[in-house]
Amino acid sequence: MLFQLRALAASVSLLCLGAAQAGGLEFRFNDAPARLYSAAVKKGEIDAATAESIRRLPETAAMVRKMRLKDADAFIEYLRGMGRDARQVELASQLQAEFANEKDGKFAVAAAETTRQLKAYLPPEFSAKLTVHFLFGGNAMGFAFDDMHDDVYVNLARFTQATAEELAEVVSHELFHAVQSHVMTAPPRPPAGMAQAATGKVWMNRLLYDLVQEATAELFSHPIADRPVTPFSKRGKERIARNLGRIKNIAALMETSSLRLLLAPPRDEDHYDRVYGILFYGDFDDMGYDMGWVMANAIERKDGKQAIYRLLQGEPKQFVLRYQQIAESDPALFRFNEDFLAAVRAL
Repeated sequence: MLFQLRALAASVSLLCLGAAQAGGLEFRFNDAPARLYSAAVKKGEIDAATAESIRRLPETAAMVRKMRLKDADAFIEYLRGMGRDARQVELASQLQAEFANEKDGKFAVAAAETTRQLKAYLPPEFSAKLTVHFLFGGNAMGFAFDDMHDDVYVNLARFTQATAEELAEVVSHELFHAVQSHVMTAPPRPPAGMAQAATGKVWMNRLLYDLVQEATAELFSHPIADRPVTPFSKRGKERIARNLGRIKNIAALMETSSLRLLLAPPRDEDHYDRVYGILFYGDFDDMGYDMGWVMANAIERKDGKQAIYRLLQGEPKQFVLRYQQIAESDPALFRFNEDFLAAVRAL
């Protein structure tokens, strides 16, 4: 299913930001995997031909990787399990009905809304061709891989109750991660042979880099906090309210996590992931997203939307330091402590 900026049409699968320009951002919606997966779940069984079609989809390999499954057959068994769950079968049925409404349905409206949202933050000279892969199932609402810059994945099983605007906000969040991969300079990994004790600055800088990514992408998905509750937004609004009520404690956790990485560096990526997860995994209430939004929102209000793009082009520490400058003159904002800031400046 593809969309164009000037005229939405199911027969065209490209949506361009910037009318008829060679440059600019282009993205397309690929709903083939969501159609196939949800149809299998709705049917309640997966025959040999359908199983082979699922195996051949590149998105199946992405799901295996994201869910840390053994192989495509393990994912097929996962879909079979969904087909035995009455709630999942109902969600699949709802999605199949939405796919039948191509002209005026949720996806057409979401495409236009995503265009509007992203265009406000990107300069005309930015250029990339991205793909949103719609899925059904999995353990995440949306995701992307560091080594697959132009592909993002959105789990439509989580969006049957969402409005087109709410779907667009999450799609924009994920697409902005793809934009970041074109703009930001990825932090280096510790060189082979470097002593663990010497890698502290590398790992701390990595956490700041991840903070910038999630904070700026959250600008797109945070607006649910400012609208009346909907069936889709209820849990998210409650989480945001909790986290904003304890924002100073979350900032202290950011300081503690950063200094831990600096002074007691992790041995490897898995150990880093445990520290990252305290701030950014749902098991711990996604605290880092909401703290990051406070920071990015303060910068946007002070410096404008284009300042967000400029910050992506610089060192991650500049995001923290610019926020602190703004917070110093705004008593409504939390402030980081000087020990943490000294460590940030020394990166």
